[in-house]
Amino acid sequence: MRATLEKRPRDKVPLDWASSQNNLGLALYALSEREPGGEHLARAEAAYRLALEEYTRQKTPVEWAMVENNLGNTLVTLGIQLNDKARINEAVDAFRAALEVRTRDTFPVSWATSRLNLGNALSGVARFDMGTGTLEEAAAAYDDALTVFTKQRFPMDWASAQNNLGSIYQTLGQRTRDASRLEQSAAAFQAARQVYVRRKFPLDWAMSYYNLGNTLQLLGGVTDKPEHYSEAIAAYREALREYKRETNPRQWALTQAGLGSTLHWLSMSNADPRTLQDSIAARRAALEVLTIETAPVDWANAQNGIGMSLLNLGNIERTGKYLDNAEAAFTATLKVFTRESQPMQWAFEQNNLGDIHWNRASYGGGKPEYLKAIAFFENAKQGFTEAGYTIPIPLTDQKIDLVKQQLAKK
Repeated sequence: MRATLEKRPRDKVPLDWASSQNNLGLALYALSEREPGGEHLARAEAAYRLALEEYTRQKTPVEWAMVENNLGNTLVTLGIQLNDKARINEAVDAFRAALEVRTRDTFPVSWATSRLNLGNALSGVARFDMGTGTLEEAAAAYDDALTVFTKQRFPMDWASAQNNLGSIYQTLGQRTRDASRLEQSAAAFQAARQVYVRRKFPLDWAMSYYNLGNTLQLLGGVTDKPEHYSEAIAAYREALREYKRETNPRQWALTQAGLGSTLHWLSMSNADPRTLQDSIAARRAALEVLTIETAPVDWANAQNGIGMSLLNLGNIERTGKYLDNAEAAFTATLKVFTRESQPMQWAFEQNNLGDIHWNRASYGGGKPEYLKAIAFFENAKQGFTEAGYTIPIPLTDQKIDLVKQQLAKK
């Protein structure tokens, strides 16, 4: 690629040079899928921005729209990896710009592609708020794409849109606790596997099972039916038949984390310490790959899950010996879940730390631990209020009242 750029100097053939920059961006983006980390994506972003210095909407509108679309794909992937809302918003802007040229009447397939990509970016933006408006807009974008990407004419694009629509319904179901949305999500992932057969597309096949596992895990919580957790565990294990640490480290790690989460929730119904120990082991395996530098949110979620399982394991075994490790895990998450950037997640961690000190007080920690528990629960209330997520507040108030009652008896 470097040799091509040297043969196409910018001062002599600017449009050819821009084409080479775009191709360089595509190559770096593809490389980033095999070698996780942000370096290749950052270089791809730089290459696309250089191409746009020559490809302008006025001079070369079709090429300009193409590079805007490619830039958007890179920005949304990098933004999600780095938990960078600004980059994902830039991706939304890039896709909207591309759609100014890529209209349905003139370029139907390119229009559908950019609508699909816009849906992906909006899905990324929705990670930073608890509303449903952005998710509904993303679902509409996917539905638009499916009017062009039919299973018969564009099977791979159809399957991709089905998979992404499943993810949107998954998040909508999670936020609204609507089982019907989660059932729609499961149906979409299963539909995608009509195309993603294991023999031809093993990694896409594994992805659909991973996504299905996430949905079934949520459905178990919404319906309070443990059988859905067992179904989710089976789905994750299917995904792990193809996702290997050596060849697909990031997806292997995310699947291990999902498996660990589901095992944790299953333990709530069977009260089996072995299930919790398996949960902790799966999440610790995930953390061998997921680092705070390359996957901060996934790293923090795994740390939080380990803390929750350790806390519950101590409750089942009636011991405080796991509290220090659980506290360390919860505290670690605050490196990512700051009050400013993600107040809801920060609030949940404050609540979890309150539980740590409340448990420690019950094992003889005395008045200081009760007071720390109250302070953390009060922080949690404030964080939930700032995030506009009021559902946990009544339970947090109950905890504060109970701690105060126990403290008064000391």
